[in-house]
Amino acid sequence: MLSKPLASWLLDEPTDAKAVDVIAKSEMLRSEAAMAMPALRAAALRPASESEVRDIIGSRFATYPQPERDTGETAAFWADYFDALDGLTPAQIEAGMKAHVADPKSEFLPKPGRLADLARQSTTPGRWTRAYNRARAAVVQARSAEAMVEAPVVRHSPEEVKAMLAQTLEALSQTPTAKALAARQAARKPT
Repeated sequence: MLSKPLASWLLDEPTDAKAVDVIAKSEMLRSEAAMAMPALRAAALRPASESEVRDIIGSRFATYPQPERDTGETAAFWADYFDALDGLTPAQIEAGMKAHVADPKSEFLPKPGRLADLARQSTTPGRWTRAYNRARAAVVQARSAEAMVEAPVVRHSPEEVKAMLAQTLEALSQTPTAKALAARQAARKPT
């Protein structure tokens, strides 16, 4: 999907500003990033699979030991989590688990609804969300820089500025609001 250099800047570089700047300045990286943006966005918004849900929750079994369950109980246990977490991304679920583990009152694995609530409250961007945001910022930064270079700086003489200001004030005086204000002021003046 991504070349190694672009993947490195989008996914591995710890500093957003540096990654965005390097991608924006490289025509090759920037054009690849622009083409990859739809796929990056899709990856960022992709809901977690059942396997990912099991991996994220199961990784906390050392912290929150689970009782022995028979096959039916195990299926029911996971079905509740799959239902509650349906539509959430792996990054959201992981952030929800981290929030639960960080809570000093947490003694047991979070119930499915609680985990879903914590996951929805998360503001931590996932790996693919961060990559998409970096790619988008680099493309926008490059376009802004190109626009600044292409746009010539126009210097107007003081007379031209005064004429433009007079035209603007005349146009503003013809708006419905300005006309209503003028009528109110005229009504207040004693005759």
